[in-house]
Amino acid sequence: MRKKIILALLITGLVAGSAIPTNVSWAASKASLDKINRELKEIQAKKKSQQQQVKQVEAKINAVQKEQKDLQTELMQIDLRRNETQKKLDKLETQMDETKEKAAEAQDKLDEAKDRVAKRETLLKTRVKSMYERGNVSYLDVLLGSSDFGDFLTRMEGLQMILEQDTRILEDNIRDKQTIETKKQEIDHQLTVYVDMFDQAESLKAELDKQYKQSLVVKAELKKKEDALEEDLEQYGQQLLALTKQESAKYAERVRAMSTSSSGYKGGKLGLPVADGSFRFSSGFGMRTDPFTGRSAGHNGVDMAAPKGTTIMAAAAGVVIFAGYSNGFGNTVMIKHNSEITTLYGHIREGGIKVSVGQSVERGQKIAEVGSTGRSTGNHVHFTVYKNDVAVNPMPYLK
Repeated sequence: MRKKIILALLITGLVAGSAIPTNVSWAASKASLDKINRELKEIQAKKKSQQQQVKQVEAKINAVQKEQKDLQTELMQIDLRRNETQKKLDKLETQMDETKEKAAEAQDKLDEAKDRVAKRETLLKTRVKSMYERGNVSYLDVLLGSSDFGDFLTRMEGLQMILEQDTRILEDNIRDKQTIETKKQEIDHQLTVYVDMFDQAESLKAELDKQYKQSLVVKAELKKKEDALEEDLEQYGQQLLALTKQESAKYAERVRAMSTSSSGYKGGKLGLPVADGSFRFSSGFGMRTDPFTGRSAGHNGVDMAAPKGTTIMAAAAGVVIFAGYSNGFGNTVMIKHNSEITTLYGHIREGGIKVSVGQSVERGQKIAEVGSTGRSTGNHVHFTVYKNDVAVNPMPYLK
């Protein structure tokens, strides 16, 4: 939308400023030039103020768009963090399920170990009870009661087996209890750690979800703000366009007043834009071979080749209606001479424009310097004559 406004303003500056309907009354020539200049200044002041408003709104739009861009980046980062957190949650959930299974297995093994310990303790208690019921018989009594040495060795071996079995039972009890209980504690601790990590990740996910939703609300508000600013810009742009048209019309009115109140241009020949002898005609008006495409194309003016920096002069008295960059013509000056005639001077060198919009110029006055800006293959001035907004062959006007 902004591009459309800028384009419309450019077109107004180049065309509307030079478009004077032939049926406009010449009564304006009787008006005081002071009054016209005063009205022109008022229009220009309003236009300047309007331009400032347009710039301010454009700056605000750019700021909002930057906020939107930054917010979009933030939303992307939150999304990535949400994905990472969800992956972590999924992994933790799997680890918790596996740990719960291990904890259940460990509990089963612990229960089995407790059963084994209980059985061993029962066996030991049974042996102690048997020894009690048989009286106070020591291992030494058993050995001394041997009938011979062979019996002694047999009894010794039997006692040793009993002692080893009792010792093994006690060691197994201790080992089963300690090992399995330790393992169970480790698994329970690991499960607790996973649960804590899961809770933290879940809290982070909830916080990220909250941030994402809040950012979406802000994004919607920024879009609403941008739309409102765009509406303001369109309104201010239309107002600026209207003021630009008024300015162009007022310039034309001043040209008409000057044309009828002075001995200025009255339809006679135009002066050369470059001093005679300091240039050569390099391209004429009409069909020619385009130097860029190599194809036959129309050429709406004449080209005068001259060294860079050569003075470009106004072809006749008039008012500058455009002084700036204009696409293919590069740096360009346009002068309104009367209700019918407007001249254009293109490809001016960088920094070579020496007049400004609204400035009155005389025939032969320096307005610019030769260059090669825009769509150009070498230093020259492109000179176009517009009659009633239509490009005509400049040569009859220069002879």
